[in-house]
Amino acid sequence: MKKCKMSGIRWSMLFFLVLAGFSLSAQTAENIISRHLENSGGIKNWRNLNSIILKGNVSLSLEQSFPLIVYHRRPYEKKVAFIIKGKEVLNEGYDGENGWTYSEITGKNIKIPDYQPDSFESDILDYQKKGFDAQYIGKDKVENKECYKIILTKFTNKITYCFSVTDYSLLSEENKDEKLFYYDYKSFGGLQFATKTIGQPKEGGEYVINFSEVLINPSIDNKVFKF
Repeated sequence: MKKCKMSGIRWSMLFFLVLAGFSLSAQTAENIISRHLENSGGIKNWRNLNSIILKGNVSLSLEQSFPLIVYHRRPYEKKVAFIIKGKEVLNEGYDGENGWTYSEITGKNIKIPDYQPDSFESDILDYQKKGFDAQYIGKDKVENKECYKIILTKFTNKITYCFSVTDYSLLSEENKDEKLFYYDYKSFGGLQFATKTIGQPKEGGEYVINFSEVLINPSIDNKVFKF
């Protein structure tokens, strides 16, 4: 079974979303991000999001497609699992100290050396407090859709975001590992989430995630993150 680290699932984090527009002359990175967050549910509500469960389907290739469930809890705990023959099979997880994945060789979950966990929330939220610098560099296009392009930078970490010029929804995101495209936004618990994500890892390949259910601030048993 193909392994796929879906780091774009910053449940995010994914996290995001729809905004009201204003004239280009008034645009700054700070204004765009602020409107983005406010009109997609509100900065306060995003800050109050502490846990999430997402259910759907992931296609790793034409031959590989599985039901998918994602558990994520602030600040870093995460479990991404495929549902195979009615059972959850770990794709990747983080217990607060170590990263884990399922080994087909041993038939058990094993630790991932030097695993870098994803933050629960998008780097966009409170980016200044996190030490990021945001730069609006002008307009671009994503699949023939015009967008505002913003780059967040922190040391060597650079993330590029493209927001629709018509409604400020997040059209794409690119980091050092992959490029992500977001589609079909819907509201869950008052927050806007993309229900379809296409990921293109820099190492090659493509995966498609479709979410049918998003649970906001559910109670998640601690044993979920015991691997």
